[in-house]
Amino acid sequence: MSDCICPLKQAASDACRSLAWIDSKQRLTFQELDSQTDKIVLQLQSIGIQKGSLIATLLPPSDHLICLFLAAWRLGASICPLNLRLPSAQIEKQLKDLSPHLFISSFPFNQPLKNHSSLPISQSLFLFTSGSTGLPKIAVLSLSNLIANALGAILELNLEAQDRWLLSLPLYHVGGIGIVMRSILARATIVLNEQDTEITHLSWVPTQLYRATPIYKKLRCLLLGGAPVSNFPSHLPCFISYGLTEMGSLVAASYKPSEISCGHPLKMREISIASDGEILVRGDCLFQGYWENQKLSRPFDLDGWFRTGDIGKYDSYKGLTVIGRKDWQFISGGENIQPEEIENALLQIDSILEAAVVPTSDPEYGARPVAFIKTSNLQLNRQSIKKFLLDKLPKYKIPTSLFLVDEIPKKGLKIDRAQLLKDVSHN
Repeated sequence: MSDCICPLKQAASDACRSLAWIDSKQRLTFQELDSQTDKIVLQLQSIGIQKGSLIATLLPPSDHLICLFLAAWRLGASICPLNLRLPSAQIEKQLKDLSPHLFISSFPFNQPLKNHSSLPISQSLFLFTSGSTGLPKIAVLSLSNLIANALGAILELNLEAQDRWLLSLPLYHVGGIGIVMRSILARATIVLNEQDTEITHLSWVPTQLYRATPIYKKLRCLLLGGAPVSNFPSHLPCFISYGLTEMGSLVAASYKPSEISCGHPLKMREISIASDGEILVRGDCLFQGYWENQKLSRPFDLDGWFRTGDIGKYDSYKGLTVIGRKDWQFISGGENIQPEEIENALLQIDSILEAAVVPTSDPEYGARPVAFIKTSNLQLNRQSIKKFLLDKLPKYKIPTSLFLVDEIPKKGLKIDRAQLLKDVSHN
């Protein structure tokens, strides 16, 4: 067994009869979920999984998948859930990069192990980043990192025993893992049934909020993150958040801020702003490093700070405000343009549901901003948008072209800007 005690085993000891899992077909207590995990431990042991093993999965969210995560960690093994939405060629590429000892794509599993030379890493979660500014990287988080992140989030988000958190984010995403860890540690219930009327906590990206309004009467926390939030319904218990895979999910959160800010860092994490405006983070939940060529690289400075690639500012009163990605900034006529600033302004127009801004080449200015929008008003035109934006942005930040689209392409939960740049070049 590994050094870090299994959080589910602890929950099964002191809250054995409390509900741990609800889906459309069944309800499981912590004791029942723990027993199911013990069975998977025996299955894994029987085929040779041990400390230093790496398991890759391609599975939909379920109680079985959660138990598989926990069973692997109990054995000191590591696990990497793969994105179900990727094409098969990308899945094959990721499996080649990982070279796991075991690949599981269905239950029950009986696949033979590959060459079993143990990794120098144990009891960890391997996650492919979104790759929003380049090729995806493999971030390695220890179980201790995940627990530290969850403990700080539980306090900030008022998660209590027997609350119910809807598993609305995938388990190949750090946000979905965060829901699982917080719920187990708080003795709350993980729910995989959006029809459940007792939901108290909900994680959404802004796109989900623009498409629908949650109607759960007991809702106490609507955690919004993963993209800029320009506005939100004041009657909902919204928490605006900032997080990243490399920190195990949540870093900062603010409850109903008067101005769009992400609040202050939660317990066991720190935030600093570099001289160039880049957000730096560190703390107990900071990841172990990136897995590259079967080795762990540690991209931290001497003081343990990690450069996030995000640009922001920090105020002792309001906390953290995220301006955008350092990689997405471009120069137009000598002026720096941050696409997210324009996107936030566009989203203040009621009929615009989603917005994305990218640069297009310009012989005079070098680059100019163009906008892709998804709107409920098909009569919306550039002139009316320009008139609205001129009160909020300088003239050089007004998009020169406007493209109405049915959907804005996504890479995971984030805008696929590389695809949009291709689309601009074809227009």
